[in-house]
Amino acid sequence: MTDDQFSYADDEELVGQFLEWTGNAVVEMRGIVDAMPERDAAEGETASRLYDLSHNIKGMGSSFDFNLMTTVGTSLCVYIKKLEGEMSRRVVDAHVRAFEVILANKIKGDGGEKGAALESRLTTIIAEESQG
Repeated sequence: MTDDQFSYADDEELVGQFLEWTGNAVVEMRGIVDAMPERDAAEGETASRLYDLSHNIKGMGSSFDFNLMTTVGTSLCVYIKKLEGEMSRRVVDAHVRAFEVILANKIKGDGGEKGAALESRLTTIIAEESQG
């Protein structure tokens, strides 16, 4: 670990707080996604709120050894930031489902092979939805 990196992964109380906060953020994201139409404005309140929540999750994930949360959060943030046109509910839903699985299973680190497969799947869904 370099001087620029710091981990709270060994502090059980802080990890618990992170998981609680992140769980609440993901519940909020799920509510937003469930209310979204198939396509939504890229420049709107929905995209902005999803970006903010995802940005906070990605920013904290690796500090608590939830690197896969950071990876998924980064993917969603980049998707929203680079949007030209409308935001795809399918893309957002896939990211929220990934967050839900990571939290439910408390997947630490990068998730190994399953984490790599998840990241690849998100990339594929983004590519498919960007063509349509």
